[in-house]
Amino acid sequence: TRKCQSTAILAFLPLFRPARCPGSRRCVCVCVCVCVCVVCLSICLSVFWTNWDGTRPCLILLLMLLSLDYKGLCEALKGWDFQTLESTKEHRVLLDRIEPRFTKLIKPRDLLLHLGDCLRKRECEEILAIENLKGQIAAAERLTDCLKRSDKQNWFKLLKSALFSCELTEKGGEKRLREEEERGGGEKSRGGEKKMREYQRELAEPVFQGKNTVICAPTGCGKTVVALAICEQHLKVKGKGAKVVFMATKVDVFNQQYKLFQEHFQEKDPDIRIDGLCGNQGDQLSMKVVMENNDIIVLTPQILVNAMARGEVPSLSCFSLLILDECHNTTGKHPYNIIMTSYLDAKLSTEQNGQHLPQIVGLTASVGIGSFKNQSEAENNICQLCASLDSRIISTIHTNTDELQSYVHTPDKEFFLVQKRHIDPFIRIIHDIMAKIEGLAKTVYNIESLSSIENRDYGSQKYEQWIVDVQKKCRVLQLKDQEEESRVCRALYNYTEHLRKYNDALIINEDARTKDALEYLSSFIQQVKNAGHDKTERQLTAYFDGRVTRGQKENPKLDMLQYILEEQYRQNDETKSVLFVRTRALADALKSWMEESDSLKFLKPGVLIGRGRKSSQLTGMTLNSKKGVLDSFKSFDNQSKILIATSVADEGIDIPQCNLVLMYEYVGNVVKMVQVRGRGRAQGSKCILVSDKKDRIDKEKHNMEKEKIVERAIRNLQDTPTEMLRKVGTHTHTHTQLHTPTHTQLHTHTHTHTDTHTHTHSYTHTHTHSYTHTHSYTHTHTHTHTHTHTVPEIQMFQGVCVCPSRCVCVRPGVCVSVPVCVCPIRCVCVRPGARWRCFSVGTRCVVTW
Repeated sequence: TRKCQSTAILAFLPLFRPARCPGSRRCVCVCVCVCVCVVCLSICLSVFWTNWDGTRPCLILLLMLLSLDYKGLCEALKGWDFQTLESTKEHRVLLDRIEPRFTKLIKPRDLLLHLGDCLRKRECEEILAIENLKGQIAAAERLTDCLKRSDKQNWFKLLKSALFSCELTEKGGEKRLREEEERGGGEKSRGGEKKMREYQRELAEPVFQGKNTVICAPTGCGKTVVALAICEQHLKVKGKGAKVVFMATKVDVFNQQYKLFQEHFQEKDPDIRIDGLCGNQGDQLSMKVVMENNDIIVLTPQILVNAMARGEVPSLSCFSLLILDECHNTTGKHPYNIIMTSYLDAKLSTEQNGQHLPQIVGLTASVGIGSFKNQSEAENNICQLCASLDSRIISTIHTNTDELQSYVHTPDKEFFLVQKRHIDPFIRIIHDIMAKIEGLAKTVYNIESLSSIENRDYGSQKYEQWIVDVQKKCRVLQLKDQEEESRVCRALYNYTEHLRKYNDALIINEDARTKDALEYLSSFIQQVKNAGHDKTERQLTAYFDGRVTRGQKENPKLDMLQYILEEQYRQNDETKSVLFVRTRALADALKSWMEESDSLKFLKPGVLIGRGRKSSQLTGMTLNSKKGVLDSFKSFDNQSKILIATSVADEGIDIPQCNLVLMYEYVGNVVKMVQVRGRGRAQGSKCILVSDKKDRIDKEKHNMEKEKIVERAIRNLQDTPTEMLRKVGTHTHTHTQLHTPTHTQLHTHTHTHTDTHTHTHSYTHTHTHSYTHTHSYTHTHTHTHTHTHTVPEIQMFQGVCVCPSRCVCVRPGVCVSVPVCVCPIRCVCVRPGARWRCFSVGTRCVVTW
């Protein structure tokens, strides 16, 4: 039963025909069982044996096995000696262990050319048929099963020879695996291009019909392959008029996707022109030139926002298709939302002038955005996202779920609640130092007035946000004395930067060793001293030298982390892990801890962090250094077995082989949970949260419940399309109202209105005052309004000056003047992407739409 294939058992059915064997009723039942499972063969044979006399049954059985090419099994049965067959047991065990990786590395069609001596002809035909129908991985799984069942003693030697002949070296295999996983696991056809799986085709179907669509599918299912197919089909349908933009939110993801687009279309059609822009490349290259000379443009969204602001992209109607990767970010002040706001504004006008806007496609692993407590609120949030993306369709996988589950594996979730340290004098000392630094800062300026963030505890992310907020406000202080302003800003920056480092040290101490926190602070203080510090910095470094003492305290969380890692690698030494942490400083501290631990240093940890703040001594990683770390982790030559990462790795970046995801005090919202969990893509993966805070574990469990709510909400919206249309329409209307400036006024004025037809015009102003102002303008209905207002005092719109004249707002605080700013005071844009008009009156301004 271990050697015979289930399909081969069908050949035994003639032995059990009722006409040839007694106990026909029982045999008919057995024949049905035989078709179900290979295990039933033993039952069949026992029935067969008991109903025949003499040696003929054994002879018939041997002849049948020979006809099926089970020569090794025949020899064993003849002499009743199975020692030769059992000698390959350790090879089968080895193949079992490496099967998840092995099936993704190999090309079955190539290997079959060298495995004819250990596989039956029928098996080879089945493997080739499976590859054509279901793809390479499914065929590889079938090939592996056939090898483990082989009754040929030399099958393992032939397999090694075949691998060598196919040049499946570590480097080559690693490269193929990386390509397969990063492209999302689409199947390759004989020509080398990517073939869509059925579930991927299901996701893309509404897009192929020309509809704006939000595609929501699990991490690792191959949404990039779907995007490539969408682009390919769009270029065919639109022809020369096609102009595609694919947007990625992070530079790392941009580089990854840009490379995939180039490789795919280089194989598919080299005439398709592709270019990519990210970072400051948008300032160096004209977007207008890039648009004119390319069919597909891969970029980060801020590039497009800036190009629109400069007038290089006069309208989104220049494009025929916009694909937004990680589209759940289309909220608030994110560049995606700025672009889609411009899109919705243009949609209102294009309905009148006949221009065509691009098709919109969003890609995401979760639409569980915003806060919600129940399914109704979740549906509202989803509809808000769809309204922002001008989509009435959420495409998910319904029909091909079995195929999806065979390729995409959801890690098992586990939680470890750890005891806290009982006594830790380090925390008290650092708290005292931070309180004194805050006191010094208050003697220079009222820092409490610079930020509205409250309840900021030392050693928290909220305290970090408060520091960032204060430093931003320092840059726009407007004091009468410029020298005094410069002195205050420099002092506040020094104070807050020291507070930042002490806050980081508290986080390190909480999650790692006190030794690591001390080394982190010592390194920073030494850098300050070496750079030549002023009076303020000398005072701050003296606090450190005088109060902080050396000492080591064990951390229960580290003990638990060490136990988990040791146990996991004891069970499977091929494990690949990703450890998510909250800060870059903590990532470095945990790396040092592992390298100094005798039982963990074999992991050779790598660190993957963001690029860092320009103002920070911890500058982060360059793109090349990130690539080096990822390549080391993805390799199979034991370079790195664990990757310690911050949030830079939780979205977009493909880490294919990972089968253990560790969340070290790392908890976010539903979307973050789905993204982080999705890093574990190997079969049998685990996702473990380690925390000493019960509320964090409860929050993660709550996120899991909310994920189910989101799934139910999506299904309900899909089942009731009319209701979804109504809700999305409501949110679209609200979106338009929120982005249309309204002004409410209580004033007396004379209003002369001449028109040739009936027209109703209303407007409101938020100011409560009266003033005198005369202007005229032409409305789209070809009529003229003349307003005369009287105002004794001018006030700013919403507390800020919205500026400049005929400006385009790039992002809050950054405007582009066309042609010149006439407002004399520093302005802050209220509405990104909109065009405003500002009239200067002394040092104040009056704003009209």
